[in-house]
Amino acid sequence: VYGIVKQHDGAIAVQSQKGKGTTFTLYLPLLMASPLALPAPKADTTQGQDETILVVEDNQDMRIALADILKALNYRVLEAANGREALALLEQQTGEIDLVLSDLVMPEMGGEALIQAMRARGLTLPLVVLSGHPLTNEMQALQAQGLAGWLLKPPDVEELAALLARALGKKAA
Repeated sequence: VYGIVKQHDGAIAVQSQKGKGTTFTLYLPLLMASPLALPAPKADTTQGQDETILVVEDNQDMRIALADILKALNYRVLEAANGREALALLEQQTGEIDLVLSDLVMPEMGGEALIQAMRARGLTLPLVVLSGHPLTNEMQALQAQGLAGWLLKPPDVEELAALLARALGKKAA
């Protein structure tokens, strides 16, 4: 939460009283546009070739926005709200999913546990992580398990398109 708030030029205030509890107040700058209205891809943005991407994101609005962007980039999209749902889809859709695009922090099973479970099951397809904070301590462990790349949330559409193309083995435009 701290990373997301700071990334958006905000602040967090904390008040705590013994026996009464703690109050966290988040201060964020006013935003005139919808925060999940990701811009449409530019005409020269790297496009998919009808590959299937599994989007794993617990925030429904973000998941829908990501799915819409990926569809505009010519990808087929499957959706899961957490790592457990993603594993079930990966088992049902064996060989049909080309890449997993996952949030890092989610209830039930986050992105780090998801990549561990995928590798334990012999699933070697690329995994790209989205995170609300820069990856520091987690990066080495994730890279050791074959992480294809990561971006901060919300992702820039062109950066996302280029990263997906690289992860899928295509030349980025």
